[in-house]
Amino acid sequence: MRQRNEEATREKILQAAIEVFAEEDFFKASVDEISKKAGVSKGIIFWHFKTKDQLILEVAKKSIPLDIVEDCIANGGEILECIGTKYLEKYDNPTMRKLFLHTLSAMNLYKELSENIRELCDSVVRKISLKIFNSEDAENLIRIRSFFGGLLCYIINPPNIDKKIYVYTLIKNVKTK
Repeated sequence: MRQRNEEATREKILQAAIEVFAEEDFFKASVDEISKKAGVSKGIIFWHFKTKDQLILEVAKKSIPLDIVEDCIANGGEILECIGTKYLEKYDNPTMRKLFLHTLSAMNLYKELSENIRELCDSVVRKISLKIFNSEDAENLIRIRSFFGGLLCYIINPPNIDKKIYVYTLIKNVKTK
């Protein structure tokens, strides 16, 4: 029972931090704001997360779409359609979009964030290329990277284009030689 309460409190802190960090960014936001939003004391926050940096890292990792990519690869089927659709769904939420953009801007300050994003841009791209093209040659890696670049452009500045059409067009461009 105690463990469940601790997990619930931790999750409440993370949700509050997500909202506060998305609005203020990682460095302007204070632990005081997060504690008020979560309805817990600063001491409770620091019991769960030893430093503000640890909290930032935990929240930032939630904004990186590695989970989406890994799920889509594991589930099989049309990998790019799965990734594209779930990406746009995740970042349709303005809070998650802002948080992801803050994470990208903070990646050079946190080695762990930088490694997670580089993993997305390297090993995950290779996995997808192997699954789709059965190859890791430069041309296919660039195709997959261009797919992610197209998704990132959508996240940064969503166009007035239907999401399904957008994802389908990205996929068509990746698969066309």
